[in-house]
Amino acid sequence: MLVSVDELVTYMDIRFTERQKDAAGLVLAGLQAELEGYLQRPIEVQTFVDEVRLESNHVGVPMTSFFYNTSLDTTMSPITYTQPPQTVYLRHAPVVEVTEVTLTPLFASAVTLQPEIDYVVRRYGIDCFRGYANELITVEYTAGLAGPELDLFKLLILRAATREMQNMHDDVVGVKDLESRNVAPLETGFLEKELMSVKRYRRVRIS
Repeated sequence: MLVSVDELVTYMDIRFTERQKDAAGLVLAGLQAELEGYLQRPIEVQTFVDEVRLESNHVGVPMTSFFYNTSLDTTMSPITYTQPPQTVYLRHAPVVEVTEVTLTPLFASAVTLQPEIDYVVRRYGIDCFRGYANELITVEYTAGLAGPELDLFKLLILRAATREMQNMHDDVVGVKDLESRNVAPLETGFLEKELMSVKRYRRVRIS
């Protein structure tokens, strides 16, 4: 996780019981998942494996010019076509590194593709130069945000976790005192203004 329980304890400057530490771990994991769901991308760099079927709507690109007549010019060979690379969009981005790409033909064993020869890595996926319709591409890769923005995400999670753990702490103290503390519960989850502060990092998918 991006934020550990010990970091939350330090941030809040209070002492947790073992049960509260377990609860804090659940809260931190849930908040990170909520933030990743909003951003539509992993926060930390993680390893993923995607399987993608190549599409069958390729259009061949001529390797020579259309503008000649083979009946008049017999010295020129007929037009030959090449298949343009197919972009394989991966489920997680930005892509940090592609570890391995394999191609499984319809009636043959899987083969390992070579980088910069059979495919080129992009931030959102790979451009694949091999394969035919409906063949299976398997990509093992790492993806996620890495940089100074991680400090911003970490702070947001700490703030949201603090509110939730403070509610729990006030409830426990109130029970121990056998009286109401008259403390209004703090809002749980991320505030709208907090999410707006990271909206620029949100992944936009065009379908």
